[in-house]
Amino acid sequence: MPDFAPSLPAAPLRLRRPQASIVPRPIVVLIPLLIVFYAFLFLPPETEFSLFGVRLYGYRLGVIVGSIPALWMTIKDSRGFLNRIDIGIALMSFWIVLSFMSHYGLQQGLIRGLGVAIDTGLAYFVARASIVTPNDLRRFLILILPGLMFAAVVMAAESISGRLLLRPLATSIFGNMSSYYGGEVIGQIQLRSELRLGLLRAYGPFDHPILGGTIMTGLLPLYYYSGLRGWPLVLGVVVSLCGLFSLSSAAFLAVTLMIAAIGINRVLPYIPKLSWWTVIAVLTMILTVLHLASTNGLVPVLARMTLSPQTAYYRILIWRYGTASIEKHPLFGVGYGQWERLDWMTESIDAHFLALGIVYGIAVPLALLAAIIFGMIKVGRLMNLVEPQSRKMLVGINMAVFVYLVVGQTVTFYSAGSVVFMTYLGFLASMASWAEYRVKADRQMAMMLRRKALHESRQPVQPERGSFGGGTESLVG
Repeated sequence: MPDFAPSLPAAPLRLRRPQASIVPRPIVVLIPLLIVFYAFLFLPPETEFSLFGVRLYGYRLGVIVGSIPALWMTIKDSRGFLNRIDIGIALMSFWIVLSFMSHYGLQQGLIRGLGVAIDTGLAYFVARASIVTPNDLRRFLILILPGLMFAAVVMAAESISGRLLLRPLATSIFGNMSSYYGGEVIGQIQLRSELRLGLLRAYGPFDHPILGGTIMTGLLPLYYYSGLRGWPLVLGVVVSLCGLFSLSSAAFLAVTLMIAAIGINRVLPYIPKLSWWTVIAVLTMILTVLHLASTNGLVPVLARMTLSPQTAYYRILIWRYGTASIEKHPLFGVGYGQWERLDWMTESIDAHFLALGIVYGIAVPLALLAAIIFGMIKVGRLMNLVEPQSRKMLVGINMAVFVYLVVGQTVTFYSAGSVVFMTYLGFLASMASWAEYRVKADRQMAMMLRRKALHESRQPVQPERGSFGGGTESLVG
């Protein structure tokens, strides 16, 4: 008797999230993240109040409210999507709270640490729960367009008219925002009207023109590579470019990097031996040469790319005194406003990862960078193994995170900027998990099809009726 056991299909792999990748998810799963984005797009920073000592701005309230249905969805779905990126973000959030507790005691440290943890870890969690597949991200990009259009119109109107519109209106209703030093209220923030290139630096609904420009322009690669067509794609690109009305060097740097990356990505298919790994290696070598060849290292070279010479010089000083502070206080940092610097320098630190190290200790930026690098490498390795439409989406999120990584060397992401940055990392983690599942599922299906074909090829061929050897019926009319 022939043995057909080898030709039987293998038992299916136990994959973690079949429903998230095969069955379309209902659009209501996007509500938690939509609450977060519309909160900071429609509620200016002046809409703030205090609850148990924690300052609740519009964006922070949106994160808290959005986290409630996100938690319910996670418990109900029981997907268990924990990966290394999640672990890195969890460690970062834990160390932030621990650092503040070491500086300000248990009660005050917990209150202050929770405020930052909401802006980072909780915002990341909401994004992870809401966005699971590339199709989720495409629908989300369409649904936030009304809010982005509102912000874009306000920024364009402010810049062209030469006067601030939305923030002064919010101030007349809710009063001025509080100004902080060392984590304590010391006064009120006065909005500044600054002209650059003949236009006013627009605030829009954001805390600062730098944050508004970074948030808006950072959406460009997501829309460009989303796979959307027609008016959603056109509007998405247009509102992204309206971030340039912030007249911020960070926004111009972001757009320049994105245009260069998009151009390189279009050229790569025509050069067989050239890949993104080669491009990254060459860029790393160029940056290393610039760092070694320049007098004071790479930071002054990047600082000169700003639109203001004074800003460039100030950022050089920030890096000089900031790195010295981290070397002196590597474990838990120095908390708010206590880092050693020149008397005339403010507590503002225009470098995100440097600021994290100064305030919370070196563990926080290291955990964050490790999570980002791991996620980008994982997505980069898997993107060529999925269907072309999804591959474009993965390229877009990797490009957006890369731009934030570079721009973050000259900007600190706080308030809504921190929330958006962390949601992008949530997108990155979700796309990495989705791509891993998709590749495993495709390989499993291909293996089953090959075994089925092998099984059918081993079946004995039954002669057709009327062929040779089939009887006399074929010979008699």
